[in-house]
Amino acid sequence: MARGGTQKGQTKGQGSLVRRRPRPHQRRTIPTEQGEISTTIPAGTDPLIFIGKGGSTIQTLQENSGAKFHLDRTTNMLTITGTEEAVERGLLEARSILAAEAERKANETTEKVTWGSDAIKAVIGKGGANIKATQEATGVKIDADVEAGTLEITGQREKVQDALAMCHNAAFGEAQAVMELGSRNAVNVVYGPNFSTIRGLQDETGCKLDIARGGTTLKLSGSVEAVATAMARVRALLEANRGFEMIIENTKVGAVYGKGGETLRSIQDRTGVQIDVVRGPTHATVSVMGTQEASDRARRMLQRAIDGEVELGPGEVAEEIVLGSATAAVIGRGGSNVTDMEKRHGVKINVRSDEQVARVVGRPEKVAAASKDILAIVTPILEAEKAQKKADEALISGESAWQVNADDDDADGW
Repeated sequence: MARGGTQKGQTKGQGSLVRRRPRPHQRRTIPTEQGEISTTIPAGTDPLIFIGKGGSTIQTLQENSGAKFHLDRTTNMLTITGTEEAVERGLLEARSILAAEAERKANETTEKVTWGSDAIKAVIGKGGANIKATQEATGVKIDADVEAGTLEITGQREKVQDALAMCHNAAFGEAQAVMELGSRNAVNVVYGPNFSTIRGLQDETGCKLDIARGGTTLKLSGSVEAVATAMARVRALLEANRGFEMIIENTKVGAVYGKGGETLRSIQDRTGVQIDVVRGPTHATVSVMGTQEASDRARRMLQRAIDGEVELGPGEVAEEIVLGSATAAVIGRGGSNVTDMEKRHGVKINVRSDEQVARVVGRPEKVAAASKDILAIVTPILEAEKAQKKADEALISGESAWQVNADDDDADGW
């Protein structure tokens, strides 16, 4: 026995404490002032379980036990301070929380899915509202990676499945359906100007509509009722914009498009229809989708373009010039002459090679100037052709400038 002390392992009087070096994960008790003691235990791998939302858990622990709790976030150690009875009560509750956490972790699972960036954005929701609501409702932890398009859910098995279902509904809806639109025209009809039609359909039906870039398949997702309503609305929309098809020779495709696609864009902008041209071996199919009235207007405008007609704007006039054998000379190599005259005079010139006719459209004074240039090319060629034709006819008839009629006085002396 040591002098003036106690034997190791014995207590000195009532309330004295055994002092031993604490083992890892073992309770350590330290005396404090005013008859209080302080005990420290490991707080586990997730010490925040002792804090709770807004500090609610640690507040409840202190109220129920009468002890004070302090969590050292650096060491992950939980210190309980108070009377011996209060500390014992606090220890019991702390150990109960640790046991429940251990059981929870034993039953914990992680589910990982890859749905794509758009779906993950829907899972997150505006300002994170959807993902926050799902986590609060199920108690799981959700890690959403928009860039990778993945979702990782960790928690109790049954809660993970509940959260997965909630996330799936947020991303794709309760029901899904697929509709093949069949053409880019139909896709553009569903989109509408600046995507206004598809946005309106989504807002009015509550159904999410999605068309993959470059594709013609429409995917619908939402509640069963919303999907059914949206499908009916899309079918009605396509029916109302059925339009028509035209078969034209491949040589006429350029007239439909116009220079730089100008004619095609003009017809679409002025009528509101969608036009798609698909070439075949010898003929092309011109598909038009729009309302009945718009389609009828587009049909007339397309036919005029195919026939080589150019529509007159306000204050414009049109003049037709017969080119005859001078057609190629007026066009120039690769259309160079026509392009040059259009730029210089600010007019539109349409040459119908098969009819050997040019149509000039623009302001009166500009049309007159362009027509003068065209005639400057045409007239010498046509006059030379006319003279040659007359000479050929005279040769065939036996008449010639060198022949002399015996009755003519000028024949004397010969």
